[in-house]
Amino acid sequence: MKIKLILIAVAVIVILIAVYLFGFGKSKPSSKLESSKVFLGDLVVTVRATGTAIPKNRLEIKPPIAGRVESILVSEGTQVGRGKIIAWMSSTERAALLDAARAKGEVELKKWEDFYKPTPVISPLYGLVIASNISPGQTVTQQDILYVLSDNLMVQAKVDETDLSKIKIGQAANVIVDSYSNSPIRAKVSHIGYEAVTENNVTMYNVDLELKTIPDYLRSGMSITIDFILSEERNVLLIQNEFVKGSGGNGKVTKKVDGELVETAVSIGNSDEQNTVIFSGVSENEMVYRKKKIQEEKKTSSGGPFSSPKIPKR
Repeated sequence: MKIKLILIAVAVIVILIAVYLFGFGKSKPSSKLESSKVFLGDLVVTVRATGTAIPKNRLEIKPPIAGRVESILVSEGTQVGRGKIIAWMSSTERAALLDAARAKGEVELKKWEDFYKPTPVISPLYGLVIASNISPGQTVTQQDILYVLSDNLMVQAKVDETDLSKIKIGQAANVIVDSYSNSPIRAKVSHIGYEAVTENNVTMYNVDLELKTIPDYLRSGMSITIDFILSEERNVLLIQNEFVKGSGGNGKVTKKVDGELVETAVSIGNSDEQNTVIFSGVSENEMVYRKKKIQEEKKTSSGGPFSSPKIPKR
């Protein structure tokens, strides 16, 4: 009788172990069929960098003589032409004479103003006044800076050395001023620096870009985001990356033929982070498919017949 009971107990234990191993211990793999439509769109592959707006040629204008500023004719933000008079000033001697004549009356002052003409401050180039440091009546020396001019604003990007090989002279780029993110500006690479700049232990190179148009809101020192365009394809067939396999121009997609899933060869092009260009093998609005495996969670909530009992939280 004892032997029979022992055998029954062993059989029950074996059955429980089998139930646990094959019922609880394994997750049941399954798959889900996902679909996507082939569509027409644009694919732009870019390399992103950050930079700032800087003057292309920054010129500080100093007074031709030491003396006093009599009048200023332009203000910050004004476009001036080459040879344009931007301020008038008196030499130290003229200022002293005029002050003495002014004390004697308007007639005496007018006589000396006609006799002793003021000295003009002239712009040496066509450009934008980006800084004005003077006021009428201010006394200045020949070392003081009256104005700062810039002939044009440009963008200087800092490009990581790992991306520098992708940047070429004349390459197109889209420039976005961070505070005006809805207004991209077209630009092109005009110069690639030769000397490295280290920032936060990262080796970078300065890359200069000329802007196609300079918007009124752009200011020197503004933070800029630059997307260097590596390739730009318009109105091409696109498929989401997850639905195409392959590289080097040869790829495969899965289509339904007579209700069956069939792998079909396609000719592929460039890709970005989301989509891949398809040259042939599919048509617009055609559906492609993929099987996505789903791993079920292990049924550990019951703990199995030999798991330790759960201790209730206090």
